[in-house]
Amino acid sequence: MRIGIVGLPNVGKSSLFNLLTKANAKVDLYPFTTIEKNVGIVQVPDARLQKIGELLKPPKLTFATIEFVDIAGLVKGASKGEGLGNKFLSHIRESSLLLHLLRSFNDSTIPHIYGTVDPERDMEIVNTELAIADLEVVERNLSKLVKMSETEQGCASSARLSALEKVKSALNSGFEPPSLTPEEREAIKDLGLFIVKPMVYALNCSDAEVFDIAKMPKLSKRDVFTFSQTLEEAMEGFLEEEKREARIELNLAPEGPVGIVKRCFDCLNLICFYTVKGDESRAWSIPKGTKIVDAAGKIHSDFAQGFIKAEVVSFDDLVESGDFHLAKEQGKVRVEGKNYEVKDGDVILIKFRT
Repeated sequence: MRIGIVGLPNVGKSSLFNLLTKANAKVDLYPFTTIEKNVGIVQVPDARLQKIGELLKPPKLTFATIEFVDIAGLVKGASKGEGLGNKFLSHIRESSLLLHLLRSFNDSTIPHIYGTVDPERDMEIVNTELAIADLEVVERNLSKLVKMSETEQGCASSARLSALEKVKSALNSGFEPPSLTPEEREAIKDLGLFIVKPMVYALNCSDAEVFDIAKMPKLSKRDVFTFSQTLEEAMEGFLEEEKREARIELNLAPEGPVGIVKRCFDCLNLICFYTVKGDESRAWSIPKGTKIVDAAGKIHSDFAQGFIKAEVVSFDDLVESGDFHLAKEQGKVRVEGKNYEVKDGDVILIKFRT
């Protein structure tokens, strides 16, 4: 899964990317410092895997990961080619989720591209450009479908036509995602439309004043993650409890930037299952509703092709027993067939024929 960090120039996208990935992407005080996208892999925070590590003490712990992409700043007219225009937009279309970063801090050394700090205005600028770009794609594809005969369209194209009409209506009303059936969503998946992608809003706040979301009525209606990049940089080397207390004092999210990773993970409708065999205990991310044979294929294609059965124990039962084999002796391990739907926190041992 890929997360695209989007927003205006000089809101802190590259700095957030560096905080999340521990990378060293170039940061500067003028627009379009990020010309090519920066890509980094981030571990998903996982207290359950940490507990498994404490319990079983494997030589290796492997966390689930998400790919983050730092994309060049957007400006008014990007949908028409302003700034980096279409190149910027093509990078976002490749993303599974948009992390929309907004600026809520004043700093005379970091000029705002529009002169004043107004996160609600900035949100509307970016969302409007995304909507205009989507509308062009939708109208172009609708035109193609309308010209086709009913026979040429077929069932698949019927779902595509229905989806495009719903999206167009939503785009003409604002930037709220339309209600689509699974078939309709699949029919337009190839278009990478922004309006149907999940979006997480993150607000980069001041490190010198208490944040008050009530002053931002448009943002207060949305699920917004609050943090302060300058505060996080100043607290490097602090104990985690000290960091948490400082964030709470400023009315920011207590968990800090790692909470953004978890928020994105949850918004992608993902869950984790675990494998604990051998020298490695590992978390694997899959979409909710995944069948166990498909989860097995994520571990190794041979596991899916030769799947016989799976032995499954819940995380809580594993911790209570202290060991997979003890859990099995205590009757807590279930045997599941290929149609079993994996649950969040399942610990799984795949049995397969070679």
